[in-house]
Amino acid sequence: MQIEKSDDLLIEIDDQIELLIEEINSAPNEQQQQDFTTACRDVIVDTLMGPFGLTAAMFADRDGGNITTVHNFEKGTYASRDAERYEGYQKAQTERFDRSDYERDLPKERKKIFQQENRIEDAYTGRELPKDGRAHRDHVVSAHEIEKSSRGHLGKTREERVATANRDENKVWADASLNQSKNDLDLMEWSERPNRKDPTKTNAEHYGADRERMEEAYKTARKTVDRDEKRAVLLKQAGEFAYEGSKEAGKLALRQILGLMIKDLAEGLIDDIRTLMREGFQSLRHLAQLLEQRIKITISQIKAKWAEYLKEGAAAGFSGFLSSFLTLIINSFVTTAKNIVRIIREGCLSVVRALKIIVAPPPEMSASEVAYEVFKILSGVVVVAIGIGLEETIKKGIEAVPLLAPFAEPIAQVLTGMLTGIASLTVVLAFDRLKAYLAFQNKQLADVHRGHSVTFLKIKKTALVLDQAADFVHASAAHLREEFHKDWEELKAIKSETRQKMDGYKSAINKLENLAGEL
Repeated sequence: MQIEKSDDLLIEIDDQIELLIEEINSAPNEQQQQDFTTACRDVIVDTLMGPFGLTAAMFADRDGGNITTVHNFEKGTYASRDAERYEGYQKAQTERFDRSDYERDLPKERKKIFQQENRIEDAYTGRELPKDGRAHRDHVVSAHEIEKSSRGHLGKTREERVATANRDENKVWADASLNQSKNDLDLMEWSERPNRKDPTKTNAEHYGADRERMEEAYKTARKTVDRDEKRAVLLKQAGEFAYEGSKEAGKLALRQILGLMIKDLAEGLIDDIRTLMREGFQSLRHLAQLLEQRIKITISQIKAKWAEYLKEGAAAGFSGFLSSFLTLIINSFVTTAKNIVRIIREGCLSVVRALKIIVAPPPEMSASEVAYEVFKILSGVVVVAIGIGLEETIKKGIEAVPLLAPFAEPIAQVLTGMLTGIASLTVVLAFDRLKAYLAFQNKQLADVHRGHSVTFLKIKKTALVLDQAADFVHASAAHLREEFHKDWEELKAIKSETRQKMDGYKSAINKLENLAGEL
């Protein structure tokens, strides 16, 4: 123990705490320098292989992702494969509706039903209709609405939209004048509008429509059309997700495997550079031998660690599927910029890595070290997300310089990658520093706890000694009391015997005196 004195205060410092204090306050030692070099290497490789390097070349990110959602389609954001569909959707909104395809087969159908059915009934009023031009086949959900539908254009062809409109559930018999009045309007909306001929009545009242019949027909037709369109979009997106998700997973897995290989290679190259700096450049032959040896070692590492590479690649592939799914879900409600797509991908990859450490940590890693690694991973993805967000700002700033405008995107990627790498390295160092500080604090707490324990044990020992002393005093007092009582009894007996002997002595003296007097 080393004791430091400050005025009247004595502070006891444990030898291990003293070493920790010196380590924290001193310049970086060899281990810290090695950790710093490793962190630099990892950050550089992650930057090259991550969102600012190989990713930009491997992933053709675009606003809204690679799968078109209905929300994005309506906003004019779509994947390249859907360009023709969107063009048709735009024409449907502006050009005059051509209903010929939708009504081509209706005359034959009317004729066939006229021949088979004895009674033709208006679906909205319940009245019987004559079998002539006054009986119309009406699309409850209008053909025009189906042709203008965003889901219809995204998930269906023209022929499929016609088939949806002409489903039996969407076709009913209606009076010719009612059908012409309704035209392409929504049935329920039309029923509430004032009639042109008699504005004091609604269309439903004017034509004598039965509200219950009309609502039932509308409900059945609307459900059928919506189900058809949603199913078509879902099937389309499911097929695209299977393709795009697999492609995304494969690319991300490849990126992860390449990253691990390059990390191992970079570590070996750094060791070789250290060797050259330590031993000095000898000859080109020596340099060639080092390179040849490095290639052989790298090949051996790949052979030895291929299972680990595949395992990490599989985890990254799962992250790719997950990011594709999340991107699809988010774009169903809000359009994501391409940078957000990248952030989602990197975020999913980091979350999967963190979960992997939490669920199956390395055997030698403690719970505190697991928490430290998880926080470091999640903090890293936050830094990357901020960097990706800044990339567009940096790009626009570079585009403002006419000379650099043609090269704005690659320059922005390089600058953002450098800034993100520096920020990531700073975070790593900050976490390492925090880890050392927490270790020091834990050691302090442990030492204080140990000191308190020792003090407590000493107090207990003192109390035990005092307890034993008190017992000894009590026992001694009892023993002395007993001995004193015995001695006192003996003394009383001796006193009585002495008194008797003295009385006998006095009696003898008296007898002698009496005898002497007689003589």
